[in-house]
Amino acid sequence: MGPKSLTFLKLCAAAAFAMLAWIASGISLLDDDWGHLKLASKGVVFALTTGWEGLVGQGGYYRPAVVLSFYLDYLIGGYAPAIYHIHNIAIHAGCAYLVFFFARCLTIDTAVAWGAALLFFVLPIHTDSIFWIVGRTDLLCALFYLSALILFFKYMQRGSTGALLGLAACSVLAFFSKEMAVSLPIALAALVAYCKAWKTAPARRGLAVVCIVLLAYFGIRWLVLGSVLGGTPHVSIIDWTRDGVKAVAKFGMSDIWWLGIALVVGSAGIFIFQQGRGILYKGRPFALIFLLGASLAPALGHLHNWYLYLPSAFFCLGISTIWLNKKQPILCSLFAVLILYYGVVIGREGFFWRDASQMSENTIANLMPHAQTTTGTLFVCNVPSAWTPPGAFSGKPLFAYALKNALAMRSPQPLQAEIAMVNHVWLTGDFACRIHRTNTGFDLAIAKGGFFSFHSKGRGQTPPFSIDQTWGRVTAYTTDSLSVALNMQPEDRVIIYNKGEFKELKIKN
Repeated sequence: MGPKSLTFLKLCAAAAFAMLAWIASGISLLDDDWGHLKLASKGVVFALTTGWEGLVGQGGYYRPAVVLSFYLDYLIGGYAPAIYHIHNIAIHAGCAYLVFFFARCLTIDTAVAWGAALLFFVLPIHTDSIFWIVGRTDLLCALFYLSALILFFKYMQRGSTGALLGLAACSVLAFFSKEMAVSLPIALAALVAYCKAWKTAPARRGLAVVCIVLLAYFGIRWLVLGSVLGGTPHVSIIDWTRDGVKAVAKFGMSDIWWLGIALVVGSAGIFIFQQGRGILYKGRPFALIFLLGASLAPALGHLHNWYLYLPSAFFCLGISTIWLNKKQPILCSLFAVLILYYGVVIGREGFFWRDASQMSENTIANLMPHAQTTTGTLFVCNVPSAWTPPGAFSGKPLFAYALKNALAMRSPQPLQAEIAMVNHVWLTGDFACRIHRTNTGFDLAIAKGGFFSFHSKGRGQTPPFSIDQTWGRVTAYTTDSLSVALNMQPEDRVIIYNKGEFKELKIKN
């Protein structure tokens, strides 16, 4: 690839950054954003002495680096969503640049490295991480994880104290951003093997420093949360294998579900063909596969799209190395088409996130008068969890159990009402249900467009079952039929979602 191609890639990267920053600036807070930003606003001491959920001594996740970054945004702009979203896009751009930098450490051609960075920047699997504010956990984890890999390279080459201190600092910040970073020592060991540097003192010393930092991180987690690790899945070779295969298929997926599989299979075929033609990669593909596997391993058993953010860096490096070949210009052209297509998809997904946030804000505005005037408990029923517009790559989060925080943060004065979230509906389009009032509550049956989603007590259960809450009981008969009995007082009010609107429901006396 010549200078013109390199310039074209850089212009594409600048255009993609401007597009995503503009789209993201118009997205509001969604779902978990409300609760986590409210927790982050409590300050530095709170961030360092509590878990991700604001709990102490109860296990879970410990991510003070992310919470402190939210607190910095809060000091700049309060709860104004634009500052948080633009910050996310800026971190995402930084991660893409580190993909380029890491590629150069592996002596990958400059143009190929830029191609990998651009592919990483527009990969559709990243939409949850970049357009959802709480996705910053993955962004910061990847930023510091990749920085640690690069600094480790620099330390092996030069043995400078600055590089070693930077490696230690980035390791700390990676561990304090997300638990997935615990695979960092394994990734560094893979780099030592790739460079054949086991006998060199800098390689052994750098790896030892990171291992010591990891042990210190476990100790701090234990002191704060009472556990060494949080959120680790049960050990199951079958589940891990299934998630590993699913992850490889998902990396390149878009709204065309089979595209990721086709990309992996096609790239493997091209690689085999190139090897037959004498095009040698000097072990890079195998090193990248090992790094991908190491970074993905902590997510196996509880796989979500956002867990693929860090491992996808190595996936993009492998794909670009295979496709961007000077001797095969047709592959370079196809790679450019893929980049353009992915750019369109991720831009469209951003507009879907905008639409979801507008739906969210409309819901808050509609419920606010009820929340401000109810003196007892405001029962909010059928709260939409997510919205999947036609043609979307994935569901867009709305509220789940975050509506209480959303109303409190948007209200100019303290709310009188106690907010009770009764049950969820996971939206898959236009939603409508049949409502039958009873003496103590109501019966619901979904007519179209969604299914009931039960968190906490009802998670993973198969109907029929009952869930007892402080405010009453939910009895699920099927996945689309249930009854609700409420412990109501005269000053309470019931608001129920149906056919795109929240309406007050009168309960029989």
